[in-house]
Amino acid sequence: MIRLHEDRPQSLEKAASSCDSSCMGIQALAVAWFVALLMLGCGRGLDEARPAPAKIQGDQASPPRMFSAWYTESLDGIRQLEKRDAERLERRLAANPEDLTALLQLLAYHDRPDRRNRSEDQRKRVKLTLWLIEHHPESEILRSEMSRFNPGELDDADYRRATVLWEAATRAQPSNGAVQWNAASFFRGFDDERYLGHMEAAAVADPANPFILRPLAYFYARALIEAGPLGARAQAALDVSKNKWVLSNTANFLQGEHNRLLQMEVRNHRIAELAERYFLRAQALDPNLDRRAILPQIDLREIARAERARMEAAQDHQRQAEHASAKLRRLPIDAFPELPPTVAEALRTRNCTVPQSSVEGRQNVIRGEFFAKGETGWAAYCSANQRTALLAFRSGQDANPRSLNESEDAQYAFTLESGSVIYLRQITAVGRDFILMHYRTYGGPEPPPIDHQGIDDSFLEKASVTWYFHEGKWHELQGAD
Repeated sequence: MIRLHEDRPQSLEKAASSCDSSCMGIQALAVAWFVALLMLGCGRGLDEARPAPAKIQGDQASPPRMFSAWYTESLDGIRQLEKRDAERLERRLAANPEDLTALLQLLAYHDRPDRRNRSEDQRKRVKLTLWLIEHHPESEILRSEMSRFNPGELDDADYRRATVLWEAATRAQPSNGAVQWNAASFFRGFDDERYLGHMEAAAVADPANPFILRPLAYFYARALIEAGPLGARAQAALDVSKNKWVLSNTANFLQGEHNRLLQMEVRNHRIAELAERYFLRAQALDPNLDRRAILPQIDLREIARAERARMEAAQDHQRQAEHASAKLRRLPIDAFPELPPTVAEALRTRNCTVPQSSVEGRQNVIRGEFFAKGETGWAAYCSANQRTALLAFRSGQDANPRSLNESEDAQYAFTLESGSVIYLRQITAVGRDFILMHYRTYGGPEPPPIDHQGIDDSFLEKASVTWYFHEGKWHELQGAD
């Protein structure tokens, strides 16, 4: 099977291994219906359709929203939900199965990064999704990530059940673009034939929706490049298509692959010819299409010059960073009189200065309960010999701190317009709410039981790592992303 799907980090490679005769019959009808409507111009004139903000269109209208205001507003506060909140939502949904707000919030809770890999949460997500397919196949929830599944998340019985439900829904509403789009979203990665059939039907029903047309064009382009059975089907559809957005986006994707291969010193005339063919078909429908935007050309000599310039700039940046490192604003230990004498002496013994993340004030020496609840310790950046280590002290009497990490100062030295140089790292003491919020938002390692503070080690405006001490060792937890 070709893998053409962009949204999920992993491709979905499970479920239906073959299509039975009834399935093939449905697909044959879908293909015939799709090609016939394409020849008629996708069912209605493009000028009468709503604005079509595909990537390379000429219109200036604002793109449609993929999700409604209700959808986005319903997801507010999902990161704060506790187990008791989910149980309350379950009771609410049991009392009123049509409460789609509660259903959406439960789906989002079970798909939250801190929960999505748990088997119990996966089972509940499957159950909610199957109910939606049966009762509301048009729901925008069904094209969201939380209603899609990875290998192992659907057993054979659930997949067969979903297939039966989608066949019934799409047969009952063949001209409903939302239903067809949702069905395609479900089968993406499971079954390329079903995915393509439903995407084509969705494009017929909604011929100016970029969220449908661009993935369909990308699928066509990849199928043409790989030149298998789906490539022949894609070519047949494109050769009769009257949808300029499908044609122009397919041409654009093909040209992108052609350019990528050129940069690898590989010339593929077939891909270039296909890109030209479908651009010309699109241009015949709309003479105002911009050739340079759809079929961007590359100059290999210019690319080589740009690469040399990039390497020279990187080397120059490294030299500047090393020079800036020597001018980095660092404070002596005496600038932090709040430090206990033992801690201050341990830092002086290591010839530490403290790099600063601003031109004023004092940063990067902090106090908190970093090793145990009720036990106050300290943490500080220690810069010596153009390198900085993060040191953690168990208490005010600790003369032997733990070194959590170490890096070259030049990596984080930044020169301001004023000429001052600051350190683009900063440490702060953080508690349970901060740690759990970031875990629920971004996933990462599951935190141990939290009863004291952690140290958030932040690369400013980029990302951070939270250090947390538990059972004798430091754990590297998810910080900001």
